[in-house]
Amino acid sequence: MVPARGADAVFTGADLVVDTLVRLGAEKVFNIVGLGMLGLGRAFLNRRNEIGYVGHLNETNLSLMAQGYARQTGKPTFCIVYHSSGTALAMMSLTTAWADNVPMVLVSTTGARMTSGRDQYAATPRSLTEMSTQYSKWTYDITTPERIPEILARAWEIASTPPMGPVHISIPSDLYDVELSGPLPREDFSRLQCYSDPCAEEAGLAAAAALLRDAQRPVLLCGSEVGRLRTVEEMVALAEALGAPVISEQDPSFLGFPTSHPQYVGTPAANKALLQEADAALAIGYEFTEKGDFGEKPILPSSARLVTLSADPMLLAKQLWPDLALLGHPGPSLRRLAELLEAQPVAADAKARHLGRCAAQREIRAAAVAEAEAMPGDQSPLPQKKLLREVYGRCGKDWIVIQAGSTLGWHVDTMYEFDDPLNFHAVSGKASAQGWGAPAAMGIQMGAPDRRVVALLGDGNLMFSATCIWGAAQHDLPVVFIVNNNQGWLCVPDGMDAVYGTSTESAARDAMAWTWGGAPIDYTGFARSLGLEAERVTTADELGASLEKAKASNRPWLIEVIGE
Repeated sequence: MVPARGADAVFTGADLVVDTLVRLGAEKVFNIVGLGMLGLGRAFLNRRNEIGYVGHLNETNLSLMAQGYARQTGKPTFCIVYHSSGTALAMMSLTTAWADNVPMVLVSTTGARMTSGRDQYAATPRSLTEMSTQYSKWTYDITTPERIPEILARAWEIASTPPMGPVHISIPSDLYDVELSGPLPREDFSRLQCYSDPCAEEAGLAAAAALLRDAQRPVLLCGSEVGRLRTVEEMVALAEALGAPVISEQDPSFLGFPTSHPQYVGTPAANKALLQEADAALAIGYEFTEKGDFGEKPILPSSARLVTLSADPMLLAKQLWPDLALLGHPGPSLRRLAELLEAQPVAADAKARHLGRCAAQREIRAAAVAEAEAMPGDQSPLPQKKLLREVYGRCGKDWIVIQAGSTLGWHVDTMYEFDDPLNFHAVSGKASAQGWGAPAAMGIQMGAPDRRVVALLGDGNLMFSATCIWGAAQHDLPVVFIVNNNQGWLCVPDGMDAVYGTSTESAARDAMAWTWGGAPIDYTGFARSLGLEAERVTTADELGASLEKAKASNRPWLIEVIGE
């Protein structure tokens, strides 16, 4: 409950910021206080019992934590940073929030209005929001304290309306200390009734149903939007009505379909033949992210009929040229599409053929899992497939899994099954950001305090943002960080060798800084120095024992795995 203020009360612009966030329902705010925003720091200090305050060591880690929190809760999250340098450090988080449609509001404190354009302390040449324009749904520079409630409330709504995404606001530092008196210029925050679940047009849905019903080899392409907008049940109902194979994005940020379901067959890379023989495809909120490699082939053959469905009008045709584009929220649209297929069902023999194609692909996945399971538990260095099966066996289907290992990521889809696809988080191929994993995992843990989070990290990924794990100890977050220590960016030379048929020698890898050159990096010692429990393991058996200790302790842990 926001405290009432008398007619003679004196308050500041900083009070308005905190008051607005509380009234909007923000449970946490992420902020690093700089010298030009001491008034805001004081306001948060005075109101710390009304809104959770998360500070950190640098703005990159802080903003990635904020993004993780927004991912898990699905609610807009405010991250407030300082001037040009703080904004620049937060830009990686803004670009990934744009790519993965995360509802984050970045607020930059800019120079005081009286020194604007004079290159004074922590100078800004023009507007700080110019940094982010191409990655933001909306940007705005606040110039008077009275508009703070309105602008922050609008930022909240814009960020959270599908297609969700980041908003960037700037506030001059002097506004934090401007004194106002009388009743606060509060807005009626409950007045806005937002309806953002429009169903795609009936005629288009009927045409899509007819195309899928008559197809000989249809596929369903389930994009991250399905998971992000929490429409998994509707996706499953449609898949079961059709019987077709379900394929995720190649590098999904969210999963929209249970990977344990008998119709789930994996990623495009694992289903090239199945995709090339498809005669019809329905892509739901699907990013056809290409890497731009020389000779890269399209995911679908030119002969396939393509239907796209998304709440984002840009996603319908920005990457491929569809035959039919359906604009609508996937929840009601998929529900209605399933109803149409149930009213006029797919022929029994056709559905049986579709399910047979699914079963054949599932057998390939099962064989790969069986091969990994058969590996000895004392093998060292620990194979990545065996590492993932050990984590799956110990943490199972109840933990939230953060995938942030480049080479580990090649195996997660097959080796780790999800009954609940919302237990999976990653940064997409479109976002492509190293260092994302550990801070995002901490934000996700904050957003799910009654759950457990395990972060699967490459050693290179952790090196980008290693200091962030201090926050896990600071906030007593029971995240388990599993670091696959293979001594470098092996995805780079291994990928190069695979593409060009070469065999890069160890000395050359060291010289190019693709490996650490045998440096005795002590991840466990570093983690312990920041207040975490930590152990180094070399085999699956040792990893299992460490995971049991981490589970029992309910404290932040780092387990360094000497792996492939």
